Amino acid sequence: MKGTVMSALALTMVCAAVVPAAARAPARVGADYVFSGDIDAGGPGFWDYLTLDAASKRLYLAHVDRVTVIDLEHRTIVGTVAPVPRAHDTVIVASVGKGYATSGGDGALKVFDLNDFHIVKDIAVGDDADGAIYDAESGDVVVMTGDSKHVAIVDPRSDSLVRSIDLPASPEFAAVDGRGALYVNLVTTSELAKIDIASGRIDAVWPLTGCTSPRGLAYDDARKRLFASCGNKALVVVDAESGKVVATLPIGGFSDDVGIDRTRHRVFSPNGDGTLTVIEEEAGDRYRVERTIPTFLGGRSMAVDPTSGALFITHGDTHVKGERTSALELRFGWDNAEIATFSPND
Repeated sequence: MKGTVMSALALTMVCAAVVPAAARAPARVGADYVFSGDIDAGGPGFWDYLTLDAASKRLYLAHVDRVTVIDLEHRTIVGTVAPVPRAHDTVIVASVGKGYATSGGDGALKVFDLNDFHIVKDIAVGDDADGAIYDAESGDVVVMTGDSKHVAIVDPRSDSLVRSIDLPASPEFAAVDGRGALYVNLVTTSELAKIDIASGRIDAVWPLTGCTSPRGLAYDDARKRLFASCGNKALVVVDAESGKVVATLPIGGFSDDVGIDRTRHRVFSPNGDGTLTVIEEEAGDRYRVERTIPTFLGGRSMAVDPTSGALFITHGDTHVKGERTSALELRFGWDNAEIATFSPND
């Protein structure tokens, strides 16, 4: 995921979407979500992945040169992990009392203490350290390095690099099945790689038919299905065993993440054009777009509370910057990051 600035044209097309969903949606309909306000994450006003630690009720937002830590109960900032040049993602490993922040600027994984958030170690993982996930089965942290074209496996018990797995193309994001398999989006070739974490062996590379520039990725263990959001306004559903694309659904533009609510059987695509696509998982391996909810410009990364079903979507404090005497001199920008919260009505 790269922190790119949305164009003025895109802003013009979606400016109406900044109206909260609660103001537009009819009450008590399927997959209805109520906008319950913003959490101010402060500056700088560009961001990447958002990580929820449900046990501690904290959100970790990677943006520009830091990771901002937010207490959800009080909706306030309680700490900062810094410096993290070109911060992209955060993984929490509560069992060792540490967090791990990817730092694209120096190709490192920043290890930090969960109590006071100070950085205790840098682990070199490769150029453009980007997305990262935790694999509970192996207990390892998995890091995607875009420019190095490999996956780095880090052991949080020793804070050491276990292995690097070379890939045929640049990775974007990943998912695990909890039984030793790692799935990685290959953004430049529109493919999906299946990897054995323990050995580092690439078991398969599948084409993502109907998808260009795959971004977000999520896995549903109950159905053995993967969900990849794509740059061509499509989300593809993939059989995790065969690699076959079993469904293709329309989503909004500039999606960079996929969320999943396993309790309500919903999949979400947060879209930078200011919409949230809500997809229902139905019986018989069927999927349909249940709703498209207006959110906020730039809202392309998210987290889902596995217990309450609450949604958290990062966006900008959008406003006009510059003198307003001439339309040709106007520009749009963000000074702060905000996290919009939405609660399910069912």
